[in-house]
Amino acid sequence: MRNPGEERRALIEAFWVIFVALGLSLSSQPASGGTRDLGADVSHYQGATGIAQTSWDAMFADGKRFAFIKASEGLTGADDAAMATNVARATAAGLLAGVYHFAHPENRPTTNGAVQEADHFLDYAGSAIGPGYLRPVLDLESGSTLSTSALTDWVIAFRNRIVEQRGAGAAPIVYTSRSYAKNELDTRLAAYDLWLAYPTNVDVTVTDPPPTTSYPKATGVFNNWSFWQYSWTGSSGGISPLDLDVCHSDYKPLASFNIPAPAPIFVVNTLGLDGSGFHLAFRNTPGTHFTVLASGDPMTPLANWTVLGFATESPPGTFQFTDVSAAGNAQRFYRVRSP
Repeated sequence: MRNPGEERRALIEAFWVIFVALGLSLSSQPASGGTRDLGADVSHYQGATGIAQTSWDAMFADGKRFAFIKASEGLTGADDAAMATNVARATAAGLLAGVYHFAHPENRPTTNGAVQEADHFLDYAGSAIGPGYLRPVLDLESGSTLSTSALTDWVIAFRNRIVEQRGAGAAPIVYTSRSYAKNELDTRLAAYDLWLAYPTNVDVTVTDPPPTTSYPKATGVFNNWSFWQYSWTGSSGGISPLDLDVCHSDYKPLASFNIPAPAPIFVVNTLGLDGSGFHLAFRNTPGTHFTVLASGDPMTPLANWTVLGFATESPPGTFQFTDVSAAGNAQRFYRVRSP
């Protein structure tokens, strides 16, 4: 306990939410084995209230190991009412699940419009953009009315907003066609992860997307492909037609696309009290996010602790927070949680 004028004591704890995907250990084969993971992408078109659990189970038995599931579209819809059910059931079947946003840059062509759509996506998808799930996807099929530079600006702004809110481990994958990859975007996206839409009849377990006269490089401005939607007329789990996909596991293993949980430990760098408030600094995984809470009694139920705000990250991996109201309290205890 501390009386006014005595040295302040801080109690710092970390609370971590761990999302467990059933069958996670079965979700991918090591890249060194040469096996590419197969998956599917779905929306309410495969069932307005969600795909049946038996169908998801059958997809897993059929060799599918991941699924991308529609969440939101634009700013005003149509958002996918089947998203939550499909995410839960795919996960229960053992597939790694991720969600996607169908973008409408043509409706709000500025970077502010991109941020608005990203915020809507985050709000609608909720915890599905978080640890235990695949990185989210920006579905880019519209926006050719924008200049190449403006559309690239839009994609970057959308990506940066997701990273700002959910961390670097949630950086969006970009889904687009060969035409967009070649003609509508510029090389600032070269290092972004690409999910290429290109249906073709080849053995996708060993073959890269084949070039054509019109598209001598199927991935356009992107350095490589990470996922490939190779069929729009496939079937699995008793569902047809079904979009089928493959992960370029020999390039980046499927497991590497999981959004990581924050490291369950951190190192406190500094604690201090002066006229401007109580200062806290600690180190953790770059790109993660932390909320600081306070209470006058460490035994207070967590739900009753006061949320003070978010720790800022600067430089990368170092998080800092100042409680400017600290001096007005006889004693105060602190918790740090993620997010």
